[in-house]
Amino acid sequence: MGMRSFSAAAAAVVTLAGPASAGPLSEFRIDLMDHDISVLNEGTGGKEDGFNIEFEVVFDSPEILSWALKPRPYLNFSWNTEEETNFGGGGLIWTTPDLADRFFGEAAFGVVVHDGVVDLPPSPSDPVRIRLAEERVIFGSRQLFRSSLAAGVHLNETWDAALVFEHLSHGQVFANGKNEGLDTFGVRLAYKFGD
Repeated sequence: MGMRSFSAAAAAVVTLAGPASAGPLSEFRIDLMDHDISVLNEGTGGKEDGFNIEFEVVFDSPEILSWALKPRPYLNFSWNTEEETNFGGGGLIWTTPDLADRFFGEAAFGVVVHDGVVDLPPSPSDPVRIRLAEERVIFGSRQLFRSSLAAGVHLNETWDAALVFEHLSHGQVFANGKNEGLDTFGVRLAYKFGD
């Protein structure tokens, strides 16, 4: 998937997600994420290099979602500094009540599209297949679920900071078979609009 196709797919996600995020803009966030980390040394992670710079806009929770604990819709885009896997999409964020008037937690779930590797050439002896299997994450699907957890602190009335972990995977829903997934971990700075 070339950058032009990826840009078109990302624009489609933004267009489709726009009506769902009818509320006013709540936050603008920028994350610096260590790309393709290994969690619990389970044998995955570490194939792809660089950091991901992520941009995210978060909207106020629309009244229609009040039954679901008032999640806030978001749209995000993640760019890899080493020209490896980029992705973008949208979903919902649930934020805990403040703890000690300063600390908070978040959980988010959504769907993204990416420009990484989906399939390998069929022949096991193909040098392209061997190189890709060694150097790139093989996702198995162009669409992926994105889940994330964050622990944050209110720096003041306008700015928040947080530690963020995110996981991308097709979950055997968007496709069957190959599903290496991708984990990232990093820091976030968020600017809050309004109250």
